[in-house]
Amino acid sequence: MSPLREQLWKAAKSAFDKYGELTAESVIAHRSPECVHRMFPTSAGVPERTNKEYSDFMMGLKKLVPNMQLIVQDDFQPMIDETNRQVLAHITSAGDTPFGPLEAEYFMVLKVNEDGTQIIEFVEFVDSLYTAEFIKKAGLEV
Repeated sequence: MSPLREQLWKAAKSAFDKYGELTAESVIAHRSPECVHRMFPTSAGVPERTNKEYSDFMMGLKKLVPNMQLIVQDDFQPMIDETNRQVLAHITSAGDTPFGPLEAEYFMVLKVNEDGTQIIEFVEFVDSLYTAEFIKKAGLEV
């Protein structure tokens, strides 16, 4: 693995792993101050968020899923694009909620800065049906 490729994967994997600590800081770990968090498809109706907005959203979600984890799936080898400094990974989330287990699925694309150390854009492609049902059950505002 080339040094840049290794650094890009390290940044992405570290962000996924750190997420499980579910603190205001850990859910935005390894992100640049200007990082933007986006969720697709747009039909899910989730707005683009800054680090602070995303962290605040996740701290609200933590009340419902205090043990949420992101799990990199091994059925789909992460794609690492050195030229565009992007990592694409198949991810599931797991945790316990008052209304049953969390079992969401995503493809996440992380765009990383020039030296491969900070995420400048975090994109989630969510299972829109599952997400809409979860938001409704949880009574969350998107």
